[in-house]
Amino acid sequence: MTRHRLITRVWRRFGQSETGSATIEFVVLFPLVMSILLMGAESGWVMVQRVSLERAVDLSVRDIRLGRLAYGTTQEEFRSELCARANLLSHCDERLLIEMRRIDMQSWNFPQEPARCIDLSEPIAPPTIFTIAGSEALMLLRVCYLVRPIFPTTRLGLQLPLDGSGMFSLRTVSGFVTE
Repeated sequence: MTRHRLITRVWRRFGQSETGSATIEFVVLFPLVMSILLMGAESGWVMVQRVSLERAVDLSVRDIRLGRLAYGTTQEEFRSELCARANLLSHCDERLLIEMRRIDMQSWNFPQEPARCIDLSEPIAPPTIFTIAGSEALMLLRVCYLVRPIFPTTRLGLQLPLDGSGMFSLRTVSGFVTE
């Protein structure tokens, strides 16, 4: 038997055999299905954290509007109050940056840049504006919270704009008038 016939016979037998066909389907489809499941879990957890942050900001803004929060409240006290309401946010005290400023109702000058976030690689956080104005003042509250992706190698994790520490930001803005 020639070598050519032997190779042809082996290839023909290999092509006709159906053993292992389920393995090929598994190898092709398993990574795709797992990737979709992991992206869904990542997206769901990000949305849970986003909703928790929005709710905590809304409740805290309500306290400011109604005067339940003292006039001399510091940024750290306000941050701990907000973090107590957003109990799903891990390491909230270290990853949350709050900026609150009064908006002049004559000029309507709003900040053009997005809300700043904490840079965890820096040992000292940059100073931010935090003022609680008196009655009938238009206020703007901007909050940024850093989130570490659960699955950073999935397609969703790769699309997120990460900072130098491998985290992405959840930002929320709220405007209100104090009473």
